[in-house]
Amino acid sequence: MLELRGISKGFPPKKKHVLTDISFSIPAGQPVALVGENGAGKSTLIRILSQILKPDSGMVSLDGVDMHENPAYLKSRTGTLFSGESSLYDRLTARENIIYHARLNGIPLPRYTEHLERLITELSLSAYIDDRVATFSRGMKQRTAIARTLITDPDLVILDEPSTGLDILAMESVKAIISRLRNRGKTVLFSSNFTDEILACADRVIILHAGKITCDSPVAAFRTEGGKNVTDYLRNA
Repeated sequence: MLELRGISKGFPPKKKHVLTDISFSIPAGQPVALVGENGAGKSTLIRILSQILKPDSGMVSLDGVDMHENPAYLKSRTGTLFSGESSLYDRLTARENIIYHARLNGIPLPRYTEHLERLITELSLSAYIDDRVATFSRGMKQRTAIARTLITDPDLVILDEPSTGLDILAMESVKAIISRLRNRGKTVLFSSNFTDEILACADRVIILHAGKITCDSPVAAFRTEGGKNVTDYLRNA
C-alpha cells in the first residue's frame, strides 16, 4: 500500500505552496487516476513520489516503510514514467535502452528477458524493437519509455500522462497494461487528461486543484453522463 500523509511543498523565493496537506492511500491492485488542470500540482506530487523532490512536510510510505527512513526501499520498488520526458538514449535501439535500464536496476537476465518479450507483445514494439531510438516518432518513443518503466516489474507504478503522443491502438495497449497491473496486484497511480482513459482504467479518481485535493471518489461516481462530471469538478473547484 502507498500512503501519503500531510504532504506539502513550496518553492522559493516566495515559498508559495504548490501542494498543501496532501493525504491519501492506495492499496495494492487499485489503479488511481490523478486529475487536475495544468499547474494543479500533479507533476510536483509525482516527482516527490519518485524522490526527485523532497516535500517540505509530511510522509510517504510504501508497504509501511517510510521513504525518509529507507529511501532505497521505495526507489527499488517504484517505476515512473514522466510526461514528455522519455530520457531514452538515441544511439541505442529500443531493446538496448530497455535492457540497459533493467541491468542498471540489478534485474537478472532470465527475469528481464521474460518481461521484455511480454512487453514487446503488449505494446506492439516488435516492428522496431531493434531500431535506433533516434529514428523514432514521438509515439514510438513513448511506447519504448513505458516498456522501460515496467521492465523492472515494480510494485508501485506511476504513469504521468502515459497516452501522450500515442495513436488509438497504442492508447488501447496502455489501458490493457493498466488492467493487467491491477490484476497482478500492483499499486498504480496515473495522471491523464483523457476522460475515456480515466473511466476505463481507474477504480478511483483523485482531483487536485491549486495544490489541494478537492475530490477523492470511486470512478463509478463519474460514469454518469459519460464522465462529464470530471469536467464539472474541475470547472467548479
